[in-house]
Amino acid sequence: MPRIRSEHLFIILTLFYIATLIRLLFYPLNSTQSHSNLRQFNYKIKDLERLLQEGKNKIALLQKKLDEIEEKKNASMINTIQRYHPYHILQSQKFKQSFKHHSNSQWPYQIPVLVFVCNRPKAIYNHLKKLLRYRPSAEKFPIIVSQDCDDSSVKEVIDKFGTEIIYVKHLSSWNAHFTIIPEHKRYITYYRIARHYKLGLSYVFDKLNYSSVIITEDDLDIASDFFEYFSATRSLLDTDKTLYCISAWNDNGKDYLIDKKQPELLYRSDFFSGLGWMMTRELWNELGPIWPNGFWDDWIRNNTIRKNRACIRPEISRTGMTIEGKKGASRGLFFTQHLAKILLNEIFVNFTKLNLRYLLKENYDHTFLQRVYSAPLISSVEMLPKEVITPASNVVRIQYTTLENYLRIADQLKIMRDFKDGVPRTAYLGVITCFINGVRIYIAPDWNIWSGYNSNWEASSE
Repeated sequence: MPRIRSEHLFIILTLFYIATLIRLLFYPLNSTQSHSNLRQFNYKIKDLERLLQEGKNKIALLQKKLDEIEEKKNASMINTIQRYHPYHILQSQKFKQSFKHHSNSQWPYQIPVLVFVCNRPKAIYNHLKKLLRYRPSAEKFPIIVSQDCDDSSVKEVIDKFGTEIIYVKHLSSWNAHFTIIPEHKRYITYYRIARHYKLGLSYVFDKLNYSSVIITEDDLDIASDFFEYFSATRSLLDTDKTLYCISAWNDNGKDYLIDKKQPELLYRSDFFSGLGWMMTRELWNELGPIWPNGFWDDWIRNNTIRKNRACIRPEISRTGMTIEGKKGASRGLFFTQHLAKILLNEIFVNFTKLNLRYLLKENYDHTFLQRVYSAPLISSVEMLPKEVITPASNVVRIQYTTLENYLRIADQLKIMRDFKDGVPRTAYLGVITCFINGVRIYIAPDWNIWSGYNSNWEASSE
């Protein structure tokens, strides 16, 4: 039998005595009732007053306990963030107070989810089911499915969701005319994808006039805090113009390369990872008129387009790749070796309750570099396994100076080894981080000689 808590008993007794009081007030005592009954009535009123006071005391005590729990929670969160981002702003009393009293950072306006789909009915069904399962508000997060190829089975699946989904169909790229250079005929799929992205983004921004959009593809899985993550980080794109996207994906997010106990950790990254990301209409107004005919994702990573801007990315990915991703444009072996191994977050984080201003460039860079370059330097890559397993510190740094040096380190740590316009995956200011055997590892350039990314650095992902 369930136990009745004291506060519940207090409420029941209070209601009983209030009812008794009302009854006596509306039905006064008659002449035959004795003075003893009057005295009993007065006693009951006093009992009621006493119980009310006890109730107030209990409520005050409960509130105090709740405040203590919240204080411990905030202190724990601050310590967690300081562990990897011990910025001067985080260490100040002013920050701690703003953290404690931080107002909800949830973006107040609509953020549509734009889903790109072609010819995978099972993929789009599973993806939409997940989006609808975790979507906190249909009004705030309208879902738009954009299809460019003539696959009727996909349309039939989407129709089953009724008014929960906005569906837009474009002229199929198989029937449309678009420019492709002769040498790229074999890459025609990438030209079709770039065309579809331009049509879909134009529909969201130019026709529907939204201020931002979350972009997904039908082969992606999503974490339970997917919408929470994007809602909390959206304002950063307006506040910090050195940011140009929010990504849900960590390219080095494999199980053995991340700290699974820190799902709230977020980073700045010079590498655009995509695979579940958010952009603003302001960025679209800049990029839309010059959108490329093909290979849009490599194009957006080029620094002539990126302009030294960064993205926000998580320690643990908020999107994952489903088995349907194996049927993608170039994801056969790459899917098996990399995409399928990225861990999807399983712990819900209330990002909108956190103060994420530590991610602003003015608060981030100085002490991020201080953190990296104050870490103990590992003497050689050959000694890395031994030093990582039994470290003197839970944070270490390994330095690279040449492309060959970097690739040797990447291969030994089993992080992604390729570059886009000279930027390694997940890098920020030349630094790549991973977490192995309980140790935070920073792979960092020699800061005394590093002058920026070298666009001539190239390597395959294999």
